[in-house]
Amino acid sequence: MKFHPLGVVLALALSMVSPALAAETSAKPAATNPAAFKGAFTGKWQGQNSTGGVLKLDFKSGADSKLGADVLFVYEGTDVRAQTKSLKVEGDQIELVITWEIQGTAASTKLVGSLKGNDIAGTYESTAAEEPARGTWIVSRS
Repeated sequence: MKFHPLGVVLALALSMVSPALAAETSAKPAATNPAAFKGAFTGKWQGQNSTGGVLKLDFKSGADSKLGADVLFVYEGTDVRAQTKSLKVEGDQIELVITWEIQGTAASTKLVGSLKGNDIAGTYESTAAEEPARGTWIVSRS
């Protein structure tokens, strides 16, 4: 059997590059298209001291094709519409920062969560002049 020298060098080079490339690829988190988050989600938030209520997130592309969110939550029977300050998607992780106001009190909330199938679940932290609040949230695709 006769081997061509260039073929041997090429085969050797490929055998060394492939495992290195595979290791580099597997070390990165699986990329999720932000479009995977698109759609309406409804669920609940649960905070400290037995507080909680409905949470609605509607993810859609804006005029600039970036993913945006319309956010509504219910606090003590009052619908509160929030403004999206920032939205980041990395892999199956999402970080959404919203600002809102209730009875003259302005605050912001950072929601961090993971997309699994049709559900997004995570934790939140709100900053308000009176008292910061923390809790959990879960929403399901409507």
